[in-house]
Amino acid sequence: MGAAGAPSSTGPDAKRSLRSGVRAARRAQDDGERAALDADLAAAALGPGSPLAALVAGSVVALYDSLPTEPGTRGLREELAARGVVVVLPVVVGPDAPLAWRVDDGADGGPHRADGIEDAAVVLLPALAVDGAGTRLGQGGGHYDRTLALLAPSGPARPLLAAVVGDPELLPAGALPREPHDVPVDAALTPSGWHDLR
Repeated sequence: MGAAGAPSSTGPDAKRSLRSGVRAARRAQDDGERAALDADLAAAALGPGSPLAALVAGSVVALYDSLPTEPGTRGLREELAARGVVVVLPVVVGPDAPLAWRVDDGADGGPHRADGIEDAAVVLLPALAVDGAGTRLGQGGGHYDRTLALLAPSGPARPLLAAVVGDPELLPAGALPREPHDVPVDAALTPSGWHDLR
């Protein structure tokens, strides 16, 4: 069990409790800790054995613009762009709608839109925690759940799905309750490296 803790029960109450604990631990980090973790995350994302390191120019990666208390993605976005990788960022278009996507052109809220993530080689998902069975704990809005449900369930057309979390937020298999709408992820990206969960 990591510093984030594991729920002692299952269902919505367990998820609420775990979300609260992870959010509190993330808020407790100071700016120096966050900066160091963000640099480690970018290095791990493109390090040996990383599927991102093998991508060629023109490949598509779906990423997100991290909030201050989330593992930072700014450095990774810049590194991918420098390699010629096309980064698409999510756009919330409605409370119960799947996410739309825009090409990350360096401008906030730029006008360029991508139709979706079907062409992405890798989708990096924000998460509060993920367990060894690939169960991802999101923020609770359901936007990613609705979006991932539109992808092919398996096969070569399906992108690699990886949750981005801190090392204490990678929990043992079975630590998170999985509900019918939860789409499991294939991997976790943490500041210490890539973790294959398949």
